[in-house]
Amino acid sequence: MDHAFSARDWQPTKPPEPGEEDISSKLPGLISLLNHQTRCIYDKPYQPRFWYDRAKTLTALRYPELAAGDAQKAIKLCSDALDRLSEDGNPWRLGHAAGFWMRGGGYDDNDDDDDDVVVATRDDQLEQRLANLQSEAFELQIRNLYYYPNYFEGRVRSRLYPWMREEHRARSDELIRRVNREFARFSRVRREEIKACNGASPDEGAPFCVLRRYAFGNGARDGQDGSDVLGVFAAKDIPKGTPILVDPSETWGCIGPGSKRRSTGNPHDGRGCTDPIHPNLPSENTSQDLRWIRERTGSAAADVLLRCRFLIHSIRDQVPHPLSHPLIARLTPTYRQEKTNLFSLDHDIVVPNECLQQFGIDIFADPAYDTWVLFTLAARIENNSWSDPVHKCVSPLFSLFNHSCAPNVDWTIGRDHTTLWVRSSREVARGEQLFVVS
Repeated sequence: MDHAFSARDWQPTKPPEPGEEDISSKLPGLISLLNHQTRCIYDKPYQPRFWYDRAKTLTALRYPELAAGDAQKAIKLCSDALDRLSEDGNPWRLGHAAGFWMRGGGYDDNDDDDDDVVVATRDDQLEQRLANLQSEAFELQIRNLYYYPNYFEGRVRSRLYPWMREEHRARSDELIRRVNREFARFSRVRREEIKACNGASPDEGAPFCVLRRYAFGNGARDGQDGSDVLGVFAAKDIPKGTPILVDPSETWGCIGPGSKRRSTGNPHDGRGCTDPIHPNLPSENTSQDLRWIRERTGSAAADVLLRCRFLIHSIRDQVPHPLSHPLIARLTPTYRQEKTNLFSLDHDIVVPNECLQQFGIDIFADPAYDTWVLFTLAARIENNSWSDPVHKCVSPLFSLFNHSCAPNVDWTIGRDHTTLWVRSSREVARGEQLFVVS
């Protein structure tokens, strides 16, 4: 949001409503204001006024999910500041920008009483301003969220955000080479499993699959001729019924039972997972416990946990931007023009931000994890995930297969609920694209 973009690229995520004002003439000014406010946030990320001001601009630009996210950060900063001001015997007070703390008057017992009164008055005034700003931010948030019967949900249509940089929009040649190395590696690593499955030893040469550009041909119609339209093709002739891919995943979530070990199911009406420690991994310690997310989000836990796991991967691998992470960069969303989705303040904004903070991300000072990034990730997951009644998962290689009403491969879920087995459903010739059922 810190750089200019063309008004022609503006695609509001708020569904149209009758009688809405035409803001096309205001777009250049609003875009310029958005850029300026974003740079102000970069300069002073702990100033709640800046987050509130940008939330107002995003409201005018009709991005309700992003406005709600910025308003939430303003509310959080105000709340934290008010908590500090209300501490008994607190010798610290907020600086004028509400972004740092400084020694307040009244700390020294030898100070004059008049000085104490002045400082107390200033703190009272600051407290009132913060309370007013917090109230205004909450009202603005509700304006962007309200949707009967739950005013902590909002409506949104997934769109490509116009300020997204080019390197985050398309798959690079290096990413394609990386994926093809993964296809080759899994063919080698899983050879014995594939052999045990069908009783025949696969070729020792090339892997079964290879990823290519122009999946439907260069010059194809209906917008399917772009170089970023990828497809998985048979690298050799494949007999019917051949297991061609075993695809495990580390990005997944499940819906129960939470951190209460004796719980028989999810405390919020989820069916519950049979493994009492899911969704933790064996290597995770107490500080990395994610079961609080499952207790907090109930039957939506699988979806929220899946998104959080992607974010955690980008943190652990120290990539400069989560959309640059190979597990995320390979995924593409489908922007359906008329489809309207509900988004939740808690599940889509608050919980992911708390998870980021748990893993050391400063959600105010690190623009790589801004709210628009969270919703971009959610759109990509929606287009590439699969699920069973308990789990939701994105398989890193299977997600690259295109769909067809006449598929030539089938897939089944492994016993661990996070691995897919993919096999040919008919004879497939070398060079033929591999499709899964629509």
